[in-house]
Amino acid sequence: MGLNENKKSKIKQVPLSSKEDNSQNLWPDLPQQLVQLIACESSLFRDICYKGVTKSWREESYKCSSRNPTPPLLKVSFHDNKSAEKQPHIFNIAFKQLGFWYCRRRWKFDRYPKLHFLGSSHGLLVAKGHDLCDPVSGSGWCLPPWDSRNPFICAVLSSSPWPYNPKMECFVLVLTGISHPAFVFYQISGGEKKYAWIKEDCTIVDPNCSEPSERRHFMLFTNAIGFKGKFYALSLQGTLAVIENIDSHLRITALGKKRAIPSVSSMHFREFMVESGEEVLLVFLICKTSSNIVDAVEVYRLDVDKLKWMKTESLGDRALFSGSNCCMSVSASKAGCERNCVYYTHRSGD
Repeated sequence: MGLNENKKSKIKQVPLSSKEDNSQNLWPDLPQQLVQLIACESSLFRDICYKGVTKSWREESYKCSSRNPTPPLLKVSFHDNKSAEKQPHIFNIAFKQLGFWYCRRRWKFDRYPKLHFLGSSHGLLVAKGHDLCDPVSGSGWCLPPWDSRNPFICAVLSSSPWPYNPKMECFVLVLTGISHPAFVFYQISGGEKKYAWIKEDCTIVDPNCSEPSERRHFMLFTNAIGFKGKFYALSLQGTLAVIENIDSHLRITALGKKRAIPSVSSMHFREFMVESGEEVLLVFLICKTSSNIVDAVEVYRLDVDKLKWMKTESLGDRALFSGSNCCMSVSASKAGCERNCVYYTHRSGD
């Protein structure tokens, strides 16, 4: 399918009822029929990825703004303030909702508290605070305390931590949206690793920044996905970076040659990366003339050997879902939805 504005496109805009509109903090933000299917078949939970980001390019699409180098993202802070506690993401899947929680020096048997989820990767949830939990098995890990002075965009895992062993190379990667540090990571391991986040600065100038050399800034990462033990991250300017384990440290080892942006001009677009059928897909929801209307959709497949995005004209039996806080690829025949489609919700009330 063309996945654009032509007549053959299959772009499904999912309207939200007033009841659903008041429940935007529910996680995952997916159609209720799909949520019920995930609850019945828990293996599907591992296919949910964290939300994508929105980028405004238009006049800034071919240059970096020296006046405003901060990426246009909603940043999540770990400060324990009242406003943050008023807007938790409520877990909305009906399996494993009971468990033991340590509260005020004693163990408490209760339902999952209203947690603020900051990431979903390989079937695990990263919650505000320092928890990494598996809602299917009920198990989890304690992550090191987060330094609230650093911004927090999202968290992803390099691979599944199952089956667990002391020599595993499963990393939790947190993107900050700044260059110092550009990302923070922690290795899930039973060995004698230091129980602390490790910060990595980015000293690589974004090759797709068209500012004069003296005004160029280092890469700022806005989106990432863990795939087969490596991380694939996108910068604010659409540069693909490969981040992988080198001697128990995560390093940027390669950059893509071509910029990841839609093929058509736009006012702004939303992007999300999702693993689908042993592939990494990059989806653009494109707003050409108004930020309230998605005019076109484009899907690209990552050639991991050449680090090149290849435009995809057909999804086959697959369907992609993009909500406000997560995205997912499903088998259309299994989920009972239309094949070769991208389903999405756009903004809070549409």
